[in-house]
Amino acid sequence: MQTVVIPVAGQQPVQAYLVQPAGALASSSQAGILFLHWLGQIHSDRSEFLAEAIELAGHGAVSLLPQGIFPWVAAPHGNRKDVTAIRRQLAALQASLNYLTSRSYVDKSRVAIAGHDYGAMYGALLASSNRVVHAAVLAAPDATWGHWFVKYWLGFTGHKAAAYKSIFAGLQPVGHVARLDRHELFQWAGQDIFVSARVRQEFAQHAPHARVKLYPGADHQMTDQAQADRDAFLTRELGLS
Repeated sequence: MQTVVIPVAGQQPVQAYLVQPAGALASSSQAGILFLHWLGQIHSDRSEFLAEAIELAGHGAVSLLPQGIFPWVAAPHGNRKDVTAIRRQLAALQASLNYLTSRSYVDKSRVAIAGHDYGAMYGALLASSNRVVHAAVLAAPDATWGHWFVKYWLGFTGHKAAAYKSIFAGLQPVGHVARLDRHELFQWAGQDIFVSARVRQEFAQHAPHARVKLYPGADHQMTDQAQADRDAFLTRELGLS
């Protein structure tokens, strides 16, 4: 495991962990996984999936784990600056995906994204717009950007909340999940106080053929079983050993 610094045009570079098997790697010999972390109480940074990435390295996967900035570090403003912030964060994660797929030892036909919470929301946008992404695991995303911003940061109500939520049109995660079909796995927690059954239904309507796992006793943090299922899905989709 090493820390890499990935340049991003017009903004600060991305700090990321790069996890790969030891020794020289043959050209196109490894699958590639971009892990996008959550905003939560434990490992609310690029370390969330680190142990998992190290384990998967032993099965033929190279993983990149970038650090997110918005809204992990920078809070929403409550205006169109937040649209710009999402686009800038998306550009940083696009640069991260490009970095991963530009490694000579990464097989570009075996690339996946795995994300949790906000990481899953950005992952949906990346997977939709990048044909190089063969599979995705999206754990506990929200359908839209404005909901959590309003509820947990801004406190807007009524027409002000509705007007603010409308500025994210075209960027909503739920509108970007149809491309991968059965190569996409949604993971939901039955005791999630942040993601409702209605949100789960919205994603199901937009990606009716995606695979779905519900963990009835889990909260938003998810469980060890969710990790096991995620890794089994990635192993199958990416042809890991």
